Amino acid sequence: MSQRTMDIKLMDRYYKVNCPEGQEIALQQAADKLNHKLGQIRQATRLSHPEQIAVMAALNLCHEGARLEHEQQQRIRELEEKIKLLQETLEQVTSDQRPGRHNKS
Repeated sequence: MSQRTMDIKLMDRYYKVNCPEGQEIALQQAADKLNHKLGQIRQATRLSHPEQIAVMAALNLCHEGARLEHEQQQRIRELEEKIKLLQETLEQVTSDQRPGRHNKS
């Protein structure tokens, strides 16, 4: 896949970054999200060095990503349990309705 160079603005500075063709919008959206996070951190912490702000933003975004991943894994486990229960219920119902079985009604 070919690459394209884009200018991304973060904290009033421009950066040239390579981007795969067709991914320009996604990269710009990611840069916008990062720039928003950088601005939030700059205001909340009163840090002035761009490197410190960038490190704090990276830590916050990694923490958020890890939390979301943990929540997603928890939802997956819950859904797997529900699926298992449904499978067991269906197996019970179908085995009760096999020919030669007497219904307990």
